[in-house]
This record gives sequence, structure tokens and C-alpha cells, in this order.
Amino acid sequence: MKMKKFTTFALAATLAIGTFGISVPVKAAENSTDYTITIPATLTVEQKGWNATDGITAKVKSGDTFDSSKKLTVTAASANEWNLKSGENAIAYKMASATEQEKSYADATATTSLEISAEDLNTGNYEAPFGIVVEDYTDKPAGEYKDTVIFTAKVEDAVKVETLLTTLTFGGSSTYSETTSGVVSVTATNVTNYNARFGWLWFNEGSLSVTAKEGYTITKCVFIQNAKTPITDTEAPFEIHATDEGIVESTSAMDGVTSIEVYGYEN
Repeated sequence: MKMKKFTTFALAATLAIGTFGISVPVKAAENSTDYTITIPATLTVEQKGWNATDGITAKVKSGDTFDSSKKLTVTAASANEWNLKSGENAIAYKMASATEQEKSYADATATTSLEISAEDLNTGNYEAPFGIVVEDYTDKPAGEYKDTVIFTAKVEDAVKVETLLTTLTFGGSSTYSETTSGVVSVTATNVTNYNARFGWLWFNEGSLSVTAKEGYTITKCVFIQNAKTPITDTEAPFEIHATDEGIVESTSAMDGVTSIEVYGYEN
């Protein structure tokens, strides 16, 4: 006789406890507006493929207006790395929007974050249908398969403002100083010389590359060599290349780099 498998998908909101719907009132940053998010507390998996939830709803307190310069973001994290587990056995699944309900687990696109605009909140009750898409578990051993998903909500600026994150100033053949540390890392290839007047110099296909560290986003880098016309790179990867004849990316007279201005924003 084939044993029946039970799969339970538990949903929880950060710092809140509930039975089915969980309401989480939070103060909006730089604003007196209260908003409430409601998510389903549990979901029992009925089948492979699509399993619907009651979705997420959000609203502001009656009479309040959510700050138009802000947005509400909701992110989800799985305790079992998006697997329903029973002991050592696991059934993979994806959290997804309702647009994925006709797709198989392999074809569905996972969605673990949601952005809610001030306009959506101020229009009335915001609703975001979602569910999970479960892989075929026909051959899995019987058992009670579970996972816990933590939802975190926070208020952020609706538009990220580009600012000068840090300035890198070169002071030796392999060293540089930073006005703000912990923002970026620099990779230098074939940087064979340093001169206090010219900065870092290249020969034989040299390059400089700037990469954002976790928590930051770069929007542009300005490569500078004292009073010469600088080179601005506005697309990742943020880098410049040079040969013994000059810098490839520009007609600038630069033949080295004394500093790099890095612009962007903190995530």
C-alpha cells in the first residue's frame, strides 16, 4: 500500500506570531505613516507544481498618506534554502508570482522580493497574489516535509540617489588610500610602475577594474590623472585598459591614473 505524503509550508513574519494571517504594523522611516502587511501563516502543499496562497496585502492606516519619496520592500528567505525537508529528504520548490502558475518547477521563475510603491499603497489595499511551485515528489519517501520562510519588510527611498561613495588615491606600485573604506575593491593587471606625478602606469595590455563590495552599487567611475581629461565609465564592468601606446577607451592624453572617484549608492 502506498503511503500518503504530507507536506507543510510554514510562513512567518519577522518578529510577529499568528495563526493564519499575520498583521505587522511598522512605522515608516522619516514619516509618521503606519502601514500593515498581511501574509498567510501556513500553506499545505496539495500537489506538485502550483500551490496558491492568499497572497500578500498591504495598506496604510485610514487617513494617512504614505510618503511619495519612499517605497515598501518585502523580501523572503527560506530556512531550508527553498526545500521542503523531512529528515535528510528534500523536495525543492520556488516562491513565485501568480503568473507562473501554469509552469512546471523547472520552468518557473522564482520571486523572493516585492516592491510596493507609495502610489499603490495610497490607492487602497495592495494585493500581490503568490504561491509556490513544487517539483515532482512522486518518488520521494513518505514523511512530513516542512520549511519556514521569513518575510522582512522595510521602507526605502523610492529612487536611489547617486553620491560620491569613495575616492581612491594611489600612493605606490600596489597601494592606494580610500576616503571611505569597505566600499570597493580594485584589481590591477600589468600595472608595472608607479610615479608620483603620473600615478599608476601600464604596459603590455594593463588594466584597472573597480568592483563594488556587498551592500553597495556602483553607477560610475571617474579615472583621473591629475589635470588631464578624465575618463568616465558608466557601465559595469567599471574598468579601463591600456597598451604601451595609451588608454584604449578614450582619446584622453592620460597615460596613468592618480585617483579614481567612485559614484553610486548604498543598497
